[in-house]
Amino acid sequence: MATTLTIAFLVGLAAAQGAGAASSGEAERLARHGHTREALEQFQQIVARHPQDLEARLWIARLLRRQGKPDLAAQEFRRVLMQAPEHVEALAGLAATLNVRRRYGEASALLDRAESLAPQNAEVLAARAQGLRLSGRSTAAEAYYARAQALSPDDQDIQQGLDQTRRLTRHRLEAVLQHETLTQSSAAAHAADIAVDVRATDRVRFNARVQAHRRFSRDEARAGGGFEWRARPDVTVRGTALIGPGAEVIARADTMGEVEHVRGRLESAVAVRSVAFATARVWMVAPSATCWLDDRTAVTLRYYGSSTTFSGRSADANHSGAIKVRYNVRPRIGLDVGYSRGYESFESLSTDRLSLFRADTLSGGMLYHLPGLQSVAANVDLQRRSDDRTMVRVTVAVVHRF
Repeated sequence: MATTLTIAFLVGLAAAQGAGAASSGEAERLARHGHTREALEQFQQIVARHPQDLEARLWIARLLRRQGKPDLAAQEFRRVLMQAPEHVEALAGLAATLNVRRRYGEASALLDRAESLAPQNAEVLAARAQGLRLSGRSTAAEAYYARAQALSPDDQDIQQGLDQTRRLTRHRLEAVLQHETLTQSSAAAHAADIAVDVRATDRVRFNARVQAHRRFSRDEARAGGGFEWRARPDVTVRGTALIGPGAEVIARADTMGEVEHVRGRLESAVAVRSVAFATARVWMVAPSATCWLDDRTAVTLRYYGSSTTFSGRSADANHSGAIKVRYNVRPRIGLDVGYSRGYESFESLSTDRLSLFRADTLSGGMLYHLPGLQSVAANVDLQRRSDDRTMVRVTVAVVHRF
C-alpha cells in the first residue's frame, strides 16, 4: 500500500512539473509572437505558484517594459539581480529599461558588467545597440545590432531594432503623390513631391526636394531643401525652405523651423512657419505632443495657430487642432486614424483656403515597411467644409533607403 501511494505521489509530482513546464513554454511562445498581455498574465500565474522562478520573473520584466511601464519593469529586473547578481539577461534587461528613461550612464555600467561575463550574448549586444541609437550614435548602433542579429537570427526584437536603426541611418529617396477631388468643382488637384535625404554624420542630415502641383487648371512648382541637426540625444532641430517664384495658387515661399524634444515615451515639438503667397502671408505656430502608450500605440495631439494677412485688410486668425492614433499591428505594419478641426495640413495650403477656414476632416492610413529598406504608406482624408462641400484626398508615399 505504501509503495502504491509513493508511486502515485511521484507520478502526480511529475505531472505537475510537466504542466508547469508546458505553461512556461506556452507563455514564452505568446510573448515571442507579440501577445504581451496574455503572456504577462500566464507568467504572473507561474510566479504566484513558484516565487523563485527567475526565468518567469525575467519575462515579466521584459513584458512590462514592452507595455511601456519602465519603473515596474526595473523593479522586476532588480528582484532577479538580488537573487542572481551576475544574471546576464537581467543586467541587459535593466540596462535596456534605463536606456528608455535616458539614463545612459547607469545603463552603460550595467552593460559593461554583462559584456565582461558574456561578450557574445545577443541580448547584451542588442541593449548596447539600443543605448547607442537613442543617444544618437546610430552607426555604432547598427554594427551592434548586426552582431546581435548574427548570434540570434530568429529574435524578432533584435531584428526589429536593426530594421529601425537602418531606417533612421540610411540615405532616403522619398516620393509622394496626391490626388484631390472637391464637390462642386470640375477639376481635380494633383501634387507630386520628390525628396532626397542624405545622412552627413550621426547628428546631421540634409535634404533637397521638388514639388509640382496642378490646381485650378494651373501647373506650378517649387523647390528647396532643409537640414536636421541632433543637437543633443534628446533634442533635434529642423529647418526647411521652399521657393516657387511666380506661383499664384501655391505658396511662393514656405519656410519652417522646428525643435523636437524626447523624454522617455513623450515626444514634444514646436514648429514656427512663414508662408508667403502672391496676395497674402501666413504666420503659424504649431506645438505638438506624441505619447507612446506602449510599444504599439501612440497618440499625437497638434495645435495650429495661424494669422493670415492680406493686402489692405486686417489679419484673419485661425485655430486648428488635430488628433491621430497610430497602432502597430505588426513590427512592419502600422495603422493610423485621425481627426482634425480646421486646417488638417499646411503641406496642402493654397490660396482658396487662406481666409477663415472651418472644416472637419477624418483620415485613415496604413504604413508598411517592406523586408528590405523600402516603406510604402497610403492615406485617405475625407473633409467636410463649412460651405457644405466635401473634399477627398488620397496620398501614396514610397521611401527607398540606400
